[in-house]
Amino acid sequence: MQTLASLLRNATLSGACALGLTATASAEEFQRELWLTSGFLSHHTQHASRYNQHNDGLGLEWRWADDFQFNTGHYRNSLRHGSTYAQLGWTPLDHQLSPSLKWQAGASVGVINGYPKVRHGGYFATLVPAMTLEWGRVGVNLLYIPSVGKRVDGAYAIQLKVKAF
Repeated sequence: MQTLASLLRNATLSGACALGLTATASAEEFQRELWLTSGFLSHHTQHASRYNQHNDGLGLEWRWADDFQFNTGHYRNSLRHGSTYAQLGWTPLDHQLSPSLKWQAGASVGVINGYPKVRHGGYFATLVPAMTLEWGRVGVNLLYIPSVGKRVDGAYAIQLKVKAF
């Protein structure tokens, strides 16, 4: 019998393959991009004073189509534990605000670990609403992490990024 972690891993890989196939037509017109991402600055919606809100880390964002990306990275989470994440993002809403400023919105689905009250710190599934603002080679990802009962206090987070190519 498969464990929950292996089921999530397989589901994420299957979803990535399916989304990659649906994005093939637009990917032919889109120049693929690799972004270097920071950790996060976060603000928690409850009990904010007890959390680390400067979540140092490093990650990658790979875009193979205008509205599909894969994000992965590692950071020191709000409970001061290491967290590793892998997310598949879809940002179907977009608007070119000016010639150099682009806005996108959507959501990411994936897995993350490092939170002791959730699966004893192991990997668990996530669904995160997200927005992106990009100015040429720099940008920010804006995220909302929803509260999950008494196990996860919600937070707003901002992540800086720089385009590598």
